Amino acid sequence: MMTVNNMAKHAMMTGSVGGMNAMFGTQKTAAQNPSASAPAVGAGLQAGSNPAFTTGAAVRSAGNDLLSAAQGKQADFSQFNGASSNARTASVNVDNSKASKETLESMASRPMNLDVRQTALAQTNAGEEMDAAQRGVETGEHTFSIEVGGETHTFSITVDENDTNESIQARMAEAINEADIGVTAAVTTDEEEGTTALSLTSDSTGTDAAFTVTDESGNLASAMGITDATQEAQNAVYSVNGGPEIESQSNTATLAEGVTATLKESGTTSVSAERDTQSAMAAATDLVNALNSALQSANAGDGRGSARLASDIQTLTRNYSSQLAAAGITVSRNGELSIDRAKLERAASNGSLDRLFTNERTGFSARAERIADNAANSDKYADMQLNFSFQSGQFKFFNIQNAGLLFNMLI
Repeated sequence: MMTVNNMAKHAMMTGSVGGMNAMFGTQKTAAQNPSASAPAVGAGLQAGSNPAFTTGAAVRSAGNDLLSAAQGKQADFSQFNGASSNARTASVNVDNSKASKETLESMASRPMNLDVRQTALAQTNAGEEMDAAQRGVETGEHTFSIEVGGETHTFSITVDENDTNESIQARMAEAINEADIGVTAAVTTDEEEGTTALSLTSDSTGTDAAFTVTDESGNLASAMGITDATQEAQNAVYSVNGGPEIESQSNTATLAEGVTATLKESGTTSVSAERDTQSAMAAATDLVNALNSALQSANAGDGRGSARLASDIQTLTRNYSSQLAAAGITVSRNGELSIDRAKLERAASNGSLDRLFTNERTGFSARAERIADNAANSDKYADMQLNFSFQSGQFKFFNIQNAGLLFNMLI
């Protein structure tokens, strides 16, 4: 058999590819001064005229679409929402990024009993309604203090003859709010009655945010009626599943890592976690549509890579046909998928859709993602054809992945 070196030498001497014509075509090329317009051997395999290259682009496009539908979507099948049997007493919030799947599944099957004895409250000192146009304090400098969180803050207000109760209250509220001490002041107006009132409210609930108001000089605070609390600060008190009382500064009760209840009023409620069926169904639908689209694109191609991609998708769907059917997803004879939404919703709510799709090694999504990744980012589905030409008497190989195969064949 002619070796590669002898074959190249023969080509240079005769100006043709000789015995290789039967394999790669009948074209000839001159060994010296080849015509610029003369087609090179293997020109039909060049990008732009070779169906393998256009097929490869279609395969990668389909792979990218499938990858976006499969990649990182496992979590969508495992989403839970909080549920409360008595929403007036408490609502439940689930942070799926923090809560363990085991905890949420346990709460789904065994709800917790939450007994709210009292909710946390912020302190409020609601002042007296005073004639807005009159002045109820003497002129001169008045000083009062507000103690909150162990710190005392002192305020000075100068009252002159032109001041009214409304203007004095406005200056007091402005001074307190600008100090940003954890207490907010507000002035309310009753236009029909012609009165205004100053009120102070702690920014946080619970006894730690309680405050006291004291006149230091003059009687401005007492005259405005803000020295006494009209709503005392209090902590929330609740119990879970009949356990000991738990006290909280806020109305957020932590039931488990990533699971909290917002306490609203006294009472009892059953709190649980429910599967987010809409997220799971949407993720399954996206993946089914992307798989069908990738299969259709692969079937429309005319290269070996397309055929291989189509075969892998069909093998995947058929291998999982019984599990998919149980979840409301039917596999047709050509490997395409169709959805029965009623069955799919039942599978999403009882967790079987989660179990089918989310296993990191054997789950349907993981398998589909591997096929998509190969189609989008590797040469697994590329048509491995050899590209070569003769130019200026030199034998040039393209697509080095197959060069060794040709060498072995010719030696």
